[in-house]
Amino acid sequence: QADKDDVEILGLLKLDVLGIRLLSAMRHSLDEIARTEARKVDLDEIPLRDPATFELIRSSDTLGCFQIESPGQRELVGKSGIESFEDIITDISLFRPGPVKSDMITPYLEAKHGWSEATYLHDDLRPILRETNGVVVFHEQVIEMIARFGGLTNAEADEKRRALGDVEGMAETKLWFFPAALGHGYSLPVVEAVWKVIEAFASFGFCKAHAAAFALPTYQSAWLKAH
Repeated sequence: QADKDDVEILGLLKLDVLGIRLLSAMRHSLDEIARTEARKVDLDEIPLRDPATFELIRSSDTLGCFQIESPGQRELVGKSGIESFEDIITDISLFRPGPVKSDMITPYLEAKHGWSEATYLHDDLRPILRETNGVVVFHEQVIEMIARFGGLTNAEADEKRRALGDVEGMAETKLWFFPAALGHGYSLPVVEAVWKVIEAFASFGFCKAHAAAFALPTYQSAWLKAH
């Protein structure tokens, strides 16, 4: 066998295969519905805009719901006021060490509820961060920030983002980022502020595609509990 790093060096694709007990619980629930009510529920066919499901999530009564049953998550879904499937995607991504360490949750919630204006370190960040009220939530946003300020393609920027995962890579990326961003006309205070966000987020964030895949069983488990 090879570990995750050697697998990559060999040019192979690394997949994480998770054993999620809640999927078994959901399967059991569907079997019990079929047994006791003589009706078959297809979770792939349920509406993703069900008001009762979002009401349940907003109530924080989410024990038994995938990804949102820890004490911290129950607090967050209550404060956030989940209203859509997209909100679930963002919530799952916010509750990670990266956004927490870079203090992204408070400004996100305040802007979402209209208690404060969304703020941007630079106008070039508006199209990148508009969907998350000016805060960095997803890996894709970090990639776009590095690409925009460093003058790279998204593919090249993703290589830089991945290098942030260890101390040596972080130092090398910082040495590259400052001259690159300054060379593209950004002021030193802006570059320093943007780097601070990128550096903090590197602790660990989620890519949006990953969060969306997690959000589906989250919603489905909440739908089962609501109904």
